[in-house]
Amino acid sequence: MPSRPSPFVLPNSSEIPKLPPGSETHGASGIAYRPLLFVLVFLASLAGSLAYVWLREPLYQTAASVLTVAPPEIDQSKSEANVQHVAMQRQILLGMPVLQEIQRRLNEMDSRVPGHLTASVLRDMLSVEPVPETNLVELRARGPNPGELALVANAWIDAYQEFRERFVRENKASTSAALEEEFEQLGRKIEAKRRELDDFRRAHDILSKRDTDNQAMARLNGLTAALNQASDKEVLTKAKLDALREAIAKGEPVAPVDKPQGLRALEERAQELREMVKDLRRRYTPQYIALEPQLKLLPEQLAQTEVAIRKKLEDSKRTALSETEQAYASARQSVQDIRRQIELHKREAAEFTARFAEHQALVADLEQLEALYRATQSRLVQIQAKPTERFPQLQVVERAYEPTSPVWPNYWRDSGIALAGSLGAALLITWLYDYLTRRERPLPAMSLPDIQIFSVPEKLASRLLSRREKTIPALAEDERPTLTHSGPRELTEAEIHLLLKAAVPGTRRLLALLLSGLTLEEASRFGADNLDLDGNRLIVDGECPRDLPLAPRLKAWLMQNNASSLARSSETELDLDEVAGLIACAVADAGIAEPGSVDADAVRHTYILYLVRQGIRLADLERIVGKLPAKTVARYAQFSPSGPGLRAESVSLIYPALRTENESESFSS
Repeated sequence: MPSRPSPFVLPNSSEIPKLPPGSETHGASGIAYRPLLFVLVFLASLAGSLAYVWLREPLYQTAASVLTVAPPEIDQSKSEANVQHVAMQRQILLGMPVLQEIQRRLNEMDSRVPGHLTASVLRDMLSVEPVPETNLVELRARGPNPGELALVANAWIDAYQEFRERFVRENKASTSAALEEEFEQLGRKIEAKRRELDDFRRAHDILSKRDTDNQAMARLNGLTAALNQASDKEVLTKAKLDALREAIAKGEPVAPVDKPQGLRALEERAQELREMVKDLRRRYTPQYIALEPQLKLLPEQLAQTEVAIRKKLEDSKRTALSETEQAYASARQSVQDIRRQIELHKREAAEFTARFAEHQALVADLEQLEALYRATQSRLVQIQAKPTERFPQLQVVERAYEPTSPVWPNYWRDSGIALAGSLGAALLITWLYDYLTRRERPLPAMSLPDIQIFSVPEKLASRLLSRREKTIPALAEDERPTLTHSGPRELTEAEIHLLLKAAVPGTRRLLALLLSGLTLEEASRFGADNLDLDGNRLIVDGECPRDLPLAPRLKAWLMQNNASSLARSSETELDLDEVAGLIACAVADAGIAEPGSVDADAVRHTYILYLVRQGIRLADLERIVGKLPAKTVARYAQFSPSGPGLRAESVSLIYPALRTENESESFSS
């Protein structure tokens, strides 16, 4: 088969670099030491750890359960769990007196008990573990000799029981002596306190334990109650006087509650005359009544009667005002008199209050001493009458027995741990040694059938590449292939004009919002809250809030027919499918070519391209048209002119078809 011609001139095989001698077999020889190293480390570690595990002396343990209860108080019928008492008994069980008693008892036993069990050795052997929420304690004895543990634990129980009985007897005697002395002292103090209280009562004229039973406080309480009643009466009369004066100032009639007999007769006569005059005026004319003397007499009598009533009411008003003022003055004078009396009596009442407070303190001290005296007397009687046997003694729940198996160490568990640790240590040492002695080795040469690998010097390759580039003709600018992409269609300005002219008012305003930088979702929920006609601004809220300029033509369309909202009311918004249908109808009515490619995305795409072709910075696009994916922004970069980008304030943000306001008349519906 003929060989394929190559455009490069390659060197011969003698110029190919060779591998270092012996590098082909270095990897295999480097791995051979690993199993041997692993086995040696594993065996050495396992032998040492197993020797440590199995050469340890075993420890045995025995335990006994004891219920220890604190002596209850005299007024208690039973004892409950007492954590403090259990903790105190734990210290007593491990205290030196009990340990010395254990040693004495062990020395009196047979020869099976060794003589090395001193008090210090026993402290290390013995431990006390309380059972939670109970008065039960567990006495434990631990040591290497199982035969002596049960003897030590049982001797410990006997020593503690003897100590407890002796403590109960001594405690009863000491408690009785202390209570008797306390009882006598309390009696002397109570007698002295009673004499002091009687002298104080006679000196300050205190008749009773209650302050209201004494003259000074009774007088003060009576004046205080009278002051409260007088103050209430003063407030009521003052309110009545103010209401009466206000009614008189407004010109309202002020009639007494109980009308006088004369006033009531005048009002009844006036009511009868009114009825007669009313009937007269219904039957005759005013001119006829004025000419007839008998008929004219009735209105004159009515007028005279009303004048008499008003005079009576004025007299009643003056009388009521005078009575109310007198009542208010009397109530105010009473309040002032009572306050003066209270001020005169205040010093005497204050002095009595201070003395009565001292009296109450003395009474409280005496009552406290008497209560303590009775309690001490009751305890003393019960302690003297109660026999010692009724006190709760030590109760042995279970005595200790000779253990048959050690509790420490667990040889088989520790052997498993030693085996696992030795395996891990061997793996770690092998990996660490391999890591510290590792060297960089070149890759072995690959032998591929019918393929030869050559290396080309860098200078020769660059020279050949430059020669190859010269042989390839350059393509013209218009002949270079371009990368195409599928995306929205760009509409021309003429097509935009046709589309706006053919659309109905609602769809036209929707298209104008798309040409102002709003997305389809933002345009579908655009309402009066998003419009600032005075500032010519479109206020866009949502995920990407921004302020956009209001095009003159869009402003005119929004103001036509009071259309302050684009596509929705304050309660609802247009469905996106409905919006797409409206735009499709406008496209069909405009007669634009390829109507299937024109939709809301095409209109928005046209506006973005209008901004990009002006040279706007791609980073500022988001401030005008909202959030765009990074890939979409990069795709628009090919339409941007050369040179540095311009800020959004330096380009025209209003689409040309929406600029002139006078042309909006031609689009009106």
